Amino acid sequence: MLASEIVITEIPSLSKSDSVAQAIEWMDEFKVTQLAVVDDFKYLGLVNESYLLNIDDPDERISQHCNFLEKVHAYENEHVFEIIKKVQEYQLSLIPVLSEKELFVGTITVFNLMDVIAEMPVVKNPGGIIVMDMNSIDYSLSEISRIVESNNAKVLGCFISRAYDNNSIELTIKINKMNVQDVIQTFERFGYEITASYDHSGNNDDMEDRYNNLMNYLNM
Repeated sequence: MLASEIVITEIPSLSKSDSVAQAIEWMDEFKVTQLAVVDDFKYLGLVNESYLLNIDDPDERISQHCNFLEKVHAYENEHVFEIIKKVQEYQLSLIPVLSEKELFVGTITVFNLMDVIAEMPVVKNPGGIIVMDMNSIDYSLSEISRIVESNNAKVLGCFISRAYDNNSIELTIKINKMNVQDVIQTFERFGYEITASYDHSGNNDDMEDRYNNLMNYLNM
């Protein structure tokens, strides 16, 4: 999925002639902490609420503060995963989207991104979840899929949910099977270290909360 498929135009952009008070009012109204500053479709940067709140005179114009704008943005042809990375890295509530000609198109909010994630089959479809630790050099998606499929199940999604300093990783997989105990037993027979699971067998060891927070890189 690309930025062009989820960009919205409902959130207003600021012009250089808008006041600090106007910017703060819109941020409050639309529940965001940044707004794009645009001059005749040319994107100038993002202004942050935290910066504006430190300005003594709310009647000052945005044009007086253009040197303090953040230049982060996405392009229409960027994949949603790259956008999520930028949103997390810069701690954004929204990210401006530009065309190939560098013209301002609209914005994507964190809420838009969460809607996208919620509609992904790995999240939306029912199933069980297994978490395991392994050395990164031992990670093989084909072998993991083979083990899952040997138990008449399919892998819905697979995430490296944590990377450790010692070249080991935490791997989270979701399968289209509500009871994962037989799959876990097969993994353990092949020497995999299972650290947690969530299914509907009663052996959930708090995995439901962990999976609901799987997308913590969004810093919601």
